[in-house]
Amino acid sequence: MKHAALAAALLLLAGCGPATSYQGISLRSGGAAPEVQALATRAASGDKYAQLELGIRFEEGRGVPLDWERAERLYRTAAAQSGGTMMVYVPPTRRGGSGSVMPISSGPVVPGLPEARARLEALRKRRQSEGTPRRI
Repeated sequence: MKHAALAAALLLLAGCGPATSYQGISLRSGGAAPEVQALATRAASGDKYAQLELGIRFEEGRGVPLDWERAERLYRTAAAQSGGTMMVYVPPTRRGGSGSVMPISSGPVVPGLPEARARLEALRKRRQSEGTPRRI
């Protein structure tokens, strides 16, 4: 039964399809400047350095619209540890059955970037003192 639940979960995930955008940047061919699109593709796949660089671009409005909220989200993602094992609840597959919890590996543990933590803190302080600018 556990194998059937895992197979069902994998089928659901397979139907999700590839992402078409990341942080408002189109990942479709020709949907954004090639350099920005390549950076967004790497960031969407979990590349912490790409997330940091994209955050800097949103903070400064370089090649993307100025957007401090998106910059904060990207800095937070780049600063957070990722990977490792997570526990996923699998509901019962038959009436009256019991669910189970399964360990799922999301890859090796990748520590967060200290540079992203520093930029996140600096941006938060800047937003407190200056407020959030209008998006351009």
